Amino acid sequence: MATKQQAEVSRGSRARYVYAILRAEGGWEPELAGLGTAPVRTVREDDLVALVSDTAGLRVAPTRSHLLTHQRVADAVLREHTVVPVAFGTVLPSEERVREVLRTAHAPLVRALDVLEGRVELGLKVYCHRDALARRLEEEAPELARRPSEPEEDHEQRMELALLERTTRDMGVLRDGLGPLVAGTHESAPLGERMLLNAAFLVDRAAVAAFEARLRTLAARTEVYAYRFSGPWPGYSFVDVRLGVETGPAAVS
Repeated sequence: MATKQQAEVSRGSRARYVYAILRAEGGWEPELAGLGTAPVRTVREDDLVALVSDTAGLRVAPTRSHLLTHQRVADAVLREHTVVPVAFGTVLPSEERVREVLRTAHAPLVRALDVLEGRVELGLKVYCHRDALARRLEEEAPELARRPSEPEEDHEQRMELALLERTTRDMGVLRDGLGPLVAGTHESAPLGERMLLNAAFLVDRAAVAAFEARLRTLAARTEVYAYRFSGPWPGYSFVDVRLGVETGPAAVS
């Protein structure tokens, strides 16, 4: 049985792919190409606009090209505007449904824009060179070296505890050092054995350069960690607005 959205499209309505939501600012229109080179334009409802482009159906394949186009559009607008990013694959069956969503979710969207106003997301992943750190610890504390009669398993347990204590302390120093420049932090579980930190930081635009400089200073203190820095991005990790979309991802994330 066809869904309500599928029925709308079958009656001739042109589906709209949604990239992001922002405050209405005069008659501004983006000059960007979206999925399939369709022009990106705005759909306005009250004081909010959605960035959309026409699409043929309610599903968009998660190809690399489509994912990069979605990200490119959001990133381009982020340079001059505060945006609530919308999850990849969000399609609404008509322009009227876009307006309806902007009306229905107006309050949480405005709250999200208030949280993100003038801010961007910066990503940071930290990895540990465990062998190098273990050697450093043994140099600093020779008693950590394996004793002549000590079983290898017991030595490994002692070393693991020492590694855990040091990495926990160092990541705490990193968080404290970046903290004064951060408006919000979202940490996800580390991926793999080497990753120690998998974090997103909400930072004022004006503080991005200072954040990067502080990170470089903190990173220069030791060579046993590798840092992967990314951004600025729209604040994907700091908003969670439900759009009530039947097909595709429903969260603004």
